Amino acid sequence: MNLYFRLFAQLLRSLWQPAITTRDETRQWFRVLPQDIDVFGHMNNGRYLQMMDIARTVWMRRCGALGVMRRQRWGAALGGGSIRFRRALKPFERYELTTRLIGWDSRWFYLEHGFLDQQGRCVAVGLSRAALRGRKGWVRTDAVMDLVDPGVTSPALPAYAIALSRQEEVMQRAFACREQSDGHNSCPAASLPMNTGEQVV
Repeated sequence: MNLYFRLFAQLLRSLWQPAITTRDETRQWFRVLPQDIDVFGHMNNGRYLQMMDIARTVWMRRCGALGVMRRQRWGAALGGGSIRFRRALKPFERYELTTRLIGWDSRWFYLEHGFLDQQGRCVAVGLSRAALRGRKGWVRTDAVMDLVDPGVTSPALPAYAIALSRQEEVMQRAFACREQSDGHNSCPAASLPMNTGEQVV
């Protein structure tokens, strides 16, 4: 429930913040609360992904994507993500979460999230990809950008975003294999070629 309060508070705060373009980065400050802590005394790894959800929603509101989605009656779907940890966040420690769009292909938008401590040191870096879906199916990213930020083209996707895309394709094949096995046999997903790359955050 506390995540809903955090999301609502951040969205309310964003009403007084200036609008941005899809090329801009958002920065939000949070504090590690007691319910964020795991048994090892630092912020739970899963909480990072949930905070990325909040930050991504605020970024979408400020760049106008949420308004376009509401008018077009589109929904958002997260298509996977990855995160790399460098340091731990301790109880009640403040940290900054940055969000920026690093590019897109025909279907997916790729967003990078940076977690920084109060000294500006990188705590973790996450990458997520998301797509929009309407009543007739998936919405092409160029159609979305024509309404949100017309005239903008995607920069070349960095290697770690391409690696994430390839990794998700392999996982799709693993899911299909699992469904075909009808749950009776383990899927030989390990035999599928996976090029995750060490650059994946």
